Amino acid sequence: MKRARSAYPICRACFSDQGGFVFTVDTYLPTRIIFGAGRLKELATAKLPGKKALVCVTADGLMKTLGIQDQVLDLLAQNGVETVIYDKVYPNPSRESVMEAVEIANREGCDFFFGLGGGSSIDTAKAVALVHKLGGELWDYASTGTGGRKEVTGASPIVTVGTTCGTGTEVDQYCVITKLETAEKLDFTVDALFPTLSVIDPELMLSLPKSQTMYQGFDAFFHNAECYMTNNHRNRLLDLYSVDGFKTAYQWLPKVLEDGSDLEARTNMSYAANILGGYSMGLDFVTTHHIIAQSMGGVFPKVAHGATLIFIAKEFYKRYTKHFPEFFDEMGEMLGTPADPSQPGTAFCRALDKVMAITGADQLKMSDFGIDPAQFQKIADVTVDVTEIDWDRYVMSKEEIVELLEASYR
Repeated sequence: MKRARSAYPICRACFSDQGGFVFTVDTYLPTRIIFGAGRLKELATAKLPGKKALVCVTADGLMKTLGIQDQVLDLLAQNGVETVIYDKVYPNPSRESVMEAVEIANREGCDFFFGLGGGSSIDTAKAVALVHKLGGELWDYASTGTGGRKEVTGASPIVTVGTTCGTGTEVDQYCVITKLETAEKLDFTVDALFPTLSVIDPELMLSLPKSQTMYQGFDAFFHNAECYMTNNHRNRLLDLYSVDGFKTAYQWLPKVLEDGSDLEARTNMSYAANILGGYSMGLDFVTTHHIIAQSMGGVFPKVAHGATLIFIAKEFYKRYTKHFPEFFDEMGEMLGTPADPSQPGTAFCRALDKVMAITGADQLKMSDFGIDPAQFQKIADVTVDVTEIDWDRYVMSKEEIVELLEASYR
């Protein structure tokens, strides 16, 4: 089955049947965004889509420890909203957790869903909102793998307060959920999953640990860069978002890793991730790089998504870029690395090598995270047969995927 693109991602320039030039744009990015340092307090007066929210937070208690959870609950109370906490969200959120949260929401009479934290919490809130509205079982609505492929006709309202800068789920129509029993990590991509409102306050990100900042920062960089790659200039609007996004992430990620309390760096990374990356994802898709990493996360659900991206980045782009050398030399030059006529198509890879070395990302090893090479074939099978990659500009075979995983392993 071909992966269906968003209903509104296309910007076209063409000639009509009558020979006249036609330029058309179809896009849909409906989330209201409140962005900027110190703006969390505006949650107390913002227009909200309901009166009782199920608030999804991670099980590690970090939001509580940092005082962010109580602050948000107080602001919601000031806005006349009752809250119910669901605090069993884990990295790579699972179908099982989603269905447990749906049961709680139904029992408590919740009428909208609130993701507080990073991508795991927000994606959980999105998935719960879908099942709450439509009923049944989440996997009934999965469009790939063992999913039931039922049409998604709506979702209950979603509000988010993001505290990380990686996924862009605050402003896009995606959520990614894992089914533990089958090791499937699948994306649900429907317009109903756009949040109604997202509050993005970079001050909430100042306490993020360095490792998490690195994982999320590279996720943001690759979201923007990969959407630019797959778009291949079809959508001029997307190019505006994605180029600004990957250049901003590339510039500011080393600075925020050097000093996590640098509010300017945090703000720029948040803008690149939570707005530009989300908009880019809302208008096109990532490359097979992301899908292999996502499949690895399904097989090894305790490993952070950003880490799986980093593990395979060098070997993936070493192979991918050779099919489009001029395109990737241009990308490298956008990042300040000039093309080398003696090594055509390598500028992007050399730019990537540079930022991975500066940030220490090139020191991450699969072996340190418990990745078992015996599972590489399974990862390749899931990538090709379950998640599907036949929409990419260059479609890798299972054999190529296994080979790059083996080359990436340390």
